Amino acid sequence: MKREPVEVRRGDIVWIQCDPSVGVEPRKTRTCVVVSNDIANRFGQAVTVVPTQAHTRERAARAYVVDIRRPRSNLTDARVANASMVMTYDRSRVVKRAGRVSSDAQRALDRALAVHLALVSV
Repeated sequence: MKREPVEVRRGDIVWIQCDPSVGVEPRKTRTCVVVSNDIANRFGQAVTVVPTQAHTRERAARAYVVDIRRPRSNLTDARVANASMVMTYDRSRVVKRAGRVSSDAQRALDRALAVHLALVSV
């Protein structure tokens, strides 16, 4: 049974079915923050995301990781977004919407992506 694609926008937190994965790629169905632009999100067949992980002080201190605990998102669980694991998936892997990050968290995620992709000097 084919399900309707979930509409997503940049900054949305969505559940993504990541399996099958290889090596260190994100596994299982997990929350991810959408980082692809809204034109691509509306018309494209893929969505680019940054997976989330459980919050730890050590993880949150890394330059390529963003703390998305409340009030930086509306998730109930304490999570971080790990920009070093930026992935692009077919939009059929998007299961459902889980929440949204704040504009402050989105700016921090943009900086974390820039650090990880060496788009700026640190």
